[in-house]
Amino acid sequence: MAHNYFLGVDIGTTAIKAALFDDTGKKVLHHAQEYDLIKPSAQRVEQIPSVYWETFKTCVKKVMEGSGVDKSLVKAFAMDSSAETIVFLDEQMEPLDNFYVWMDNRAEEEAVEINARFTPDEIIHATGQCPIDPVYPATKILWFKKNKPELFQKIRMMFMCDDYILWHMCHQSVSHGSSWCTSYLWDIVRKDWWPEMLDYLGITADQLPAIKESGTPIGTIDPDVADELGLPHDLLLVVGGQDQCSGAIGVGNVVPGIFSESTGGALMVCTSAPAPVFDDNGCVPCNYNMIADSYMIQAGAKGGILLRWLRDTLCREEMAKEAAGEGNAYDLMDQLAAATPAGAEGLFLMPFFGGAGSPHPDIYGRGTLYGLSLGHTKGHIIRAFMEALACNITKMLEYVEGLTGVKVTQIRSLGGGSLSPLWCQIKADVTGRQVVTMKNTQDAACLGAAIIAGYGYGQWDSIAETALKFAQIDKTYNPNPEHRKVYDQLLKKYDVFIQATHGYTEELSKLE
Repeated sequence: MAHNYFLGVDIGTTAIKAALFDDTGKKVLHHAQEYDLIKPSAQRVEQIPSVYWETFKTCVKKVMEGSGVDKSLVKAFAMDSSAETIVFLDEQMEPLDNFYVWMDNRAEEEAVEINARFTPDEIIHATGQCPIDPVYPATKILWFKKNKPELFQKIRMMFMCDDYILWHMCHQSVSHGSSWCTSYLWDIVRKDWWPEMLDYLGITADQLPAIKESGTPIGTIDPDVADELGLPHDLLLVVGGQDQCSGAIGVGNVVPGIFSESTGGALMVCTSAPAPVFDDNGCVPCNYNMIADSYMIQAGAKGGILLRWLRDTLCREEMAKEAAGEGNAYDLMDQLAAATPAGAEGLFLMPFFGGAGSPHPDIYGRGTLYGLSLGHTKGHIIRAFMEALACNITKMLEYVEGLTGVKVTQIRSLGGGSLSPLWCQIKADVTGRQVVTMKNTQDAACLGAAIIAGYGYGQWDSIAETALKFAQIDKTYNPNPEHRKVYDQLLKKYDVFIQATHGYTEELSKLE
């Protein structure tokens, strides 16, 4: 009996991954390709728009060419994307500038200005978000208006990464609430644009894509694009969603009480909710979900991008060995960290590179490596980075537990960080909770997108039921009680450092 096949694509911060799945959730083939971000200055992070489109095409073509699947059996396509990465387009739908990547912090002044105009209560009850910081699109729009007024007047449309790719596939300006809810432009309760914010920024709803529920079919692919990518002319295009939501679907995190942790470029902790959960302290946001009329609490900060920085900056020797065929650079880094005692012999990192995320948001926070002595080595530094992100996960989980009243006993880990057994064990040890990886962990976001595609096609009646059926645990990491004392001390250091610098980071930033 012939299977139907569904194509899911994950548009990440530093890479794109495409994967083909059959109607039982089995992966046929995937292909991933990295790209470098453009960093004109310490505060700016950009990407050339064509890089997304060309990388996307390469990944899809590789999958279709290598899968051996008759393209006529590939029925539908959906994708997910990292949110907050925005581009401005003119009347010809050509970019007016590069994409401003979510990590970009150029709009610090604009964030302060928006927070002065809108109270935290107004922001959270309209958008579900915390007081705004420079990574979010509303600040970039205001920055663009103030710093490039002649180009601002030419804006016809604003897109996130996946909106831009979808436009190339079918020439429709369509998106979803799971990404645009974090733009600070979209009301998650009314499910419509927030007029007060649009008015303040000087933009209109006509300059924004039409928002549809994830899983909504929007038509078929452009025939010329289909031919270029090796896809069928009748391929159904289905509205996808935000990458963290898609990854949660891919590991079965679709009902309240299940938590997933993703360490990709960003570090995210996610759990679903049937109704909005507003954090009046303004520390953890509530986003719209990919499953209609449901929500997702997402605590986030910078994640694996810090390990990539560490690799590219201080681990050139490991990169050279990888280039010489002597192993993967990250695996070699793991070996150095594994040979280092838990707690890195007093060395610890505050992982606030370019601002601290949840649950202690601070746009002026900066990375700090504390406790260095002459006895510390590269291995100590690598382990300190891993342990710092595990500490951040712990603080996120504890905060979300308090917000929802739901105790977390198991964490489903996905993203590039879950490839490292050492890092998974460190996360279990620091959080004091069982960490599991799934058999589809590395393909979770793509699988989530493929499930959405199949749902839009009519292959499955329920996104949640399908996700739960496909999710299978692969490896389990239980906390090592021997490390409890040292990690309790590390978590205390984390708290002490935050308390000690509270109120001073802004002053320090002005002395740079």
